Amino acid sequence: MVKEPDKPESASELLADWRSASRDTVAARSATSVARLALAAAEAAEEAATEVETAAEAAAQAVERARNAATRARSAAAQAAEAAQIAMAAAEGDQARATEEVAKAETAEEAARDRFHEAESKGFPKE
Repeated sequence: MVKEPDKPESASELLADWRSASRDTVAARSATSVARLALAAAEAAEEAATEVETAAEAAAQAVERARNAATRARSAAAQAAEAAQIAMAAAEGDQARATEEVAKAETAEEAARDRFHEAESKGFPKE
């Protein structure tokens, strides 16, 4: 509202100015409240972003450790498989030797039994 310089303000103009100023004050207080809430939201968002960054870094480290552990486990499994193959080959050799020894022992037993029965049938030698 533009007022003339020499003319005094009327009561309605003064009341209108007061009400306008009052509305401006309410609006300014609301804007301050909104700005305060926006600042709090921004601080919370920043804190959340920092926590997410920290969590992401921890997850990346965990993935790297898991990858390293998997590599070591794969290597250990390969070594264990190789050792098992060597042990199996040795066991097969042991089994073959044992089977051969059983056959030799059975042959020796048969020969001893046959000699015993032959000597028995002849009345055993007298010394």
